[in-house]
Amino acid sequence: MTDTGHDRRQRASSAKRRIALELVLLGVLIAAVWAQPSWRRAAWDSASAAATWVAHELLGWSDRQLYMRRLKLAGLADAPAVRAWDKAPETARAQSALGRAPLRLEFSATETRAGVYTLDVAPGQTIAWRLTPRAGAGPVFASLEQRSGADDDWHYRASITADDQIHSLDVDQPARYRFVIQPRLFEAFAGTLQVRVGGQLGMPVVGAHAYDIGGGFGAARDGGARRHQGVDIFADAGTPVTAVVDGRVHQRSGGLGGKAIFLSAGLTRPRYYYAHLSAFTTADGARVKVGDVIGRVGATGNAAGGAPHLHFGIYSLGGAVDPAPYIRPRPDLSRLD
Repeated sequence: MTDTGHDRRQRASSAKRRIALELVLLGVLIAAVWAQPSWRRAAWDSASAAATWVAHELLGWSDRQLYMRRLKLAGLADAPAVRAWDKAPETARAQSALGRAPLRLEFSATETRAGVYTLDVAPGQTIAWRLTPRAGAGPVFASLEQRSGADDDWHYRASITADDQIHSLDVDQPARYRFVIQPRLFEAFAGTLQVRVGGQLGMPVVGAHAYDIGGGFGAARDGGARRHQGVDIFADAGTPVTAVVDGRVHQRSGGLGGKAIFLSAGLTRPRYYYAHLSAFTTADGARVKVGDVIGRVGATGNAAGGAPHLHFGIYSLGGAVDPAPYIRPRPDLSRLD
């Protein structure tokens, strides 16, 4: 079918009409939003939320850094108080974020200082925190930032809300973290910050503790012919072992692991290996939830004749990883007084 000049003109005219209608519709919507205060408030809230998301997720800015950029846009960047406030996190004397008691936070309205609290975290661990404002406390900027390897710069990871609720972040690479707490200029804040670090998974052997772990990850085996790709958790024969994630159980028998289970949470997720079991307690292929008993400690496979224990391994797409940080006790803020 021949595309005539008349057809092209008709399509161009139709496109222009569609654009005109879309512009009219957009104008009507904008007018309606500004005519209705409740709609205007909702539109402003949506725009603010979108701007905050862009600042956090795409630009890597914390709320504090976003506030500082607004001060600069207002022409206040050279004011002595603003300069001191801006530099405060880098000039602050860092303290440990971890302690037996909550960190006490006291900032007066005449101060420009920031509180900086650091900790080192390994892959497989979880950082948990709770920021509690004192009654009548003003707004505060609080963020969790990360610095890895030889990188000298701190990078935004999460906003910290002063809501007296527990929040957490799973860590997937070794890094130093810091909490930065700072009120707005000429405003006061008082409260407490509680921080704990623990494992992402928790212990897979019921009743076991860190001191029950032996045969660490990477230890030589068979005269150095191979490396230990997990940890050994010693317990009485028959002690229940539990699922550390929701997933599907795949059982196998024989070889070095004896009675063993691979627990899988999905094709791209890590697999969790339970070996030397004395018994299975679920059907092969069964779906299980975190905490379900899936087997019992034993001494099968190449552990026969030795002390009963669970060999526990974690296999990611990149190979075996050290399970020790993952199976530390979960972070518990209830123990901080």
